[in-house]
Amino acid sequence: MTREPHQPEDSPLRELVAERLDRHWQAWAEDHPHLAAAIDRTRLIDAAVDRLRDDPDYRAAMRRADLDERRLAEAARVLSLAERGIARLLPL
Repeated sequence: MTREPHQPEDSPLRELVAERLDRHWQAWAEDHPHLAAAIDRTRLIDAAVDRLRDDPDYRAAMRRADLDERRLAEAARVLSLAERGIARLLPL
């Protein structure tokens, strides 16, 4: 198994994971305040990124989609725009 060299902290995958975590963190932290206070979010994000990079399903999906991290970031931006558009149509 080949592993990508360690990516800089501002890698597109890291940014994507951090953005997705931020969407749910506040509600989760309100439900689990003691755990939230004990968790280092930076380390949590780093661990999630490392697990994704090591995950054979993730790597296979990236190959099938012909994506690298830069293209993944662009795809994530498109999805975020679509999510915002849907949220405007179906406000919660």
